[in-house]
Amino acid sequence: MKKYFKLTALVLGFMLGSFANAELQRVPGTNTYYEKDLDAMTDANTSMVVVAEINDTQGETAMAFICRDGKASAFLNTRNNLMSSGEYDLERSPNLMYRVDSQQAKTIPSQTGLTSGEPDLTLLAFDDARDAILTAAFTNTTSKIVMRVLRNNGSALDDTFSIGGFKEAMRVVNYRK
Repeated sequence: MKKYFKLTALVLGFMLGSFANAELQRVPGTNTYYEKDLDAMTDANTSMVVVAEINDTQGETAMAFICRDGKASAFLNTRNNLMSSGEYDLERSPNLMYRVDSQQAKTIPSQTGLTSGEPDLTLLAFDDARDAILTAAFTNTTSKIVMRVLRNNGSALDDTFSIGGFKEAMRVVNYRK
């Protein structure tokens, strides 16, 4: 089942590299950003935490954790296509391998993310169980998480995320509310 989620213009702008235009607060000395926000009509927490990939100088690769219903929904956005449109049509999203610090690597399935209702082949989303796994991984690591997107018809893509400031940002946005 595909995860239907409409990215806000702010998140999309951040993930497309327009850091200067985004109204995100940076945790000083880190690659972690956050925005604390409540829905004006429902008071639902719609805050987000974004961790930029450490080697991407263009700012196009990031992990985003968006607050919804007292949980964080995880998204990986990259500068590269992660699948073809044919693979999307066949619901063949790539698996994601991740390694927390020096622990053994683990592999989880992903889903194609949507931007403005359209499939975004550079965006991976996850089901609720994997959202919780990735949130826990980023919360409990001591230094970094290395991720490898196992593309079906292409070379694997590796990304490294330094998690400095992640716990602080998640506390500030009160993601469990």
